Amino acid sequence: MFLTERCKSNEHIYLETLSKRAILTKEEEKKLSRLNRGFEGEQLYDQIFDEVGHQNLNIFRDIWIQADKSLTQIDALIVTDETVFINEIKSYSGNYKYENNTWQIGKIQISDDPIIQSKRASSKLIKIFLENKINIKTDFNIIFPNPYFILSTDDNYCRSKTIKRELMKQYFRNIQQLTSWNHTDRIVQIIQDHIVLEPKHTPDTDPPRLTLGRQCLTCASFDFTPNRYSTTCNICNHKSSNKDHVLSAIRDYSVLFPLGNITTRSIRGFINNEVSKSTVTRYINEICSLNIKGKYATYTVNQNHKTHHSV
Repeated sequence: MFLTERCKSNEHIYLETLSKRAILTKEEEKKLSRLNRGFEGEQLYDQIFDEVGHQNLNIFRDIWIQADKSLTQIDALIVTDETVFINEIKSYSGNYKYENNTWQIGKIQISDDPIIQSKRASSKLIKIFLENKINIKTDFNIIFPNPYFILSTDDNYCRSKTIKRELMKQYFRNIQQLTSWNHTDRIVQIIQDHIVLEPKHTPDTDPPRLTLGRQCLTCASFDFTPNRYSTTCNICNHKSSNKDHVLSAIRDYSVLFPLGNITTRSIRGFINNEVSKSTVTRYINEICSLNIKGKYATYTVNQNHKTHHSV
C-alpha cells in the first residue's frame, strides 16, 4: 500500500503559479516543462503499480530522508522483510547512451546521473539502518516509465539496474512475491522517523511581472463579468464566488512570496482591490493563523490549507 502521497515539488508549484500571472522566461519554461514531464512519469509509475497491485507492500512515495545533516530525496521506497528497494523514476524520452559512467542523449552529456543518485540514497539508508541495529539489505533500480525511452549500453551493471516501461509490471510482480509483513513494522517506523519536509523554495518574485486581479479558477483568465457576490468568466463561463477568488489569491500569494507577510492590504492589492477589505479579512481568517494583531495584522497560511498538488 502507498503510505505517502506523491506531491509536486515546491519549485514545480511555484512555476505553475507564476505562469498564471506572468510570462515565463525561456529558462523558466524549460524548467516547468521538465518538472511536468517528471511528475507525469511518477504518476505513470503509480498507475502501473496500482494495476499490478501492492496491498502486501509498504511503499513510501516522494519523501525526503535526513541522515546526519544531509538530505536525500527518494521517488519511491518499497519495504519488504529482507530488502528495501529504492526506485529512482526518470521520465526520459529519446535515444540515450550510457558508457564510461556517463549518460548522454545525442552528443549531449546530461548532468544528473540516476545511478549515482540512487547509490547516494542507498548509502544514507544503510547508515540509518546500521545506527538502529537493523540488518536489512538495500537495492535500487532506475525506472523509465516513458515508452519512448531507448537506452544503448554495453555496461552490464547499468542494464541490471534499468527497468524500462515494458518490464515494469514484471518487476512489480517479482517484488509482490516477497513477504513484507513479518518484520517491516520497525523498519517502516524508522524510515518515518527520518522523513523531513522538503527544503523550502525561496524565490525572489518581481512584483511588476505579475498581472493583478481575480482569476478564473478553471482557465486562469482575468476576463470576467462581475456580479455582486461572484463573477462569470467570459472565456469558459465558469462562475466563481468572491470567497473562491480570495482563497485562491491567498494561496497563490503565499507561493509567490513565501517570505512575505500576508496582510489584508497585500491580498487586496494582489486582486487589484476588486473585493472589499472586510470580505478579504473574513476569508483570510478562515485559512490563516494570525501572527500580529492590530492595524498592521499579518497572517500565515495554515499547513492544511496550502496549495496542494498530490496524487
